[in-house]
Amino acid sequence: MLILVVHALPDVPPSAMIKLLDRYARHLGDQDGRLVLCGVQPSLSHLLQRSGTADRLADGGIVPAAPELLGRLEEAWVAAREWTSRPPHHESDMR
Repeated sequence: MLILVVHALPDVPPSAMIKLLDRYARHLGDQDGRLVLCGVQPSLSHLLQRSGTADRLADGGIVPAAPELLGRLEEAWVAAREWTSRPPHHESDMR
C-alpha cells in the first residue's frame, strides 16, 4: 500500500501525470497492493474520474484535499487500512 500526498500538484496536471498515476495504481494492484491519493483537489478528482483512474483506485482511493497540507492523511490511512483488512479479491477491488 502506498499513500501519495498530491496536494502540491498543479491544479490541472498534464495527461502524462494521470497516465502515470493510473499505471502505478495498476502495477500495485497486480501485486495485491493499493495506491491511495491524499489531498486531491477537485480538478484532479474530475480528471481521475474522466480517465477511469478513479475506478482503478476504488473506494477510499481518493481522499479530498483539506486546508492544511497533511490534513487528510489520517483519513487516507484509515481507508487504506480498512482496504487491507478485507479478504483478497473483494468485488469492489475488481474494477
